[in-house]
Amino acid sequence: MITDEIYEYFLYDGRTHVSFATLPGMRERTLTLGGFSKTFSITGWRIGYLVGSAELCHKLGQVHDLVYVCAPAPLQMGVARGLERLPESFYEELKLEYRAKREKLCAALERAGITPYVPQGAYYVLADSRSLPGASSKDRALSLLQLSGVAAVPGSAFFEDGRGDDLLRFSYAKREAELDEACRRLDAFRR
Repeated sequence: MITDEIYEYFLYDGRTHVSFATLPGMRERTLTLGGFSKTFSITGWRIGYLVGSAELCHKLGQVHDLVYVCAPAPLQMGVARGLERLPESFYEELKLEYRAKREKLCAALERAGITPYVPQGAYYVLADSRSLPGASSKDRALSLLQLSGVAAVPGSAFFEDGRGDDLLRFSYAKREAELDEACRRLDAFRR
């Protein structure tokens, strides 16, 4: 059960709020959504909360991380202005910049013995993690972080049925100095 309880403080004529999760047998089967936009009159801030069992929250967290984004209205207006005013050359320069970043990161991963699958788009690289210590992609991501200071996301977060167990995901959507530092750390990692 998913409940939206954002109006919990807007009850009249002696009524009191009863959260669905407090009903018999519903605690472990309910995701309770609430927020502060109505109560504090801050509707554009999009600040809220979710309450549920650890298992349900974990599953919803995976979906939320990959699907849900709600930008504040002023930021949406800024994007609209950018779409109206940026020249076509902006997009071409962006493509060249990210291609160079991709090449830089993939080369560093290759030198570190973490074979990349060179992407054809986006700004993430999946790489074969089997050369790293650890029994799972999560173990290997933590190992790489501890040994080199370079963070990766376990491939298992993006695949089902074990297909991501040997993969790590790296982002190259970073400032040049940060990407250079990550590549330096990857180079030092295998020495």
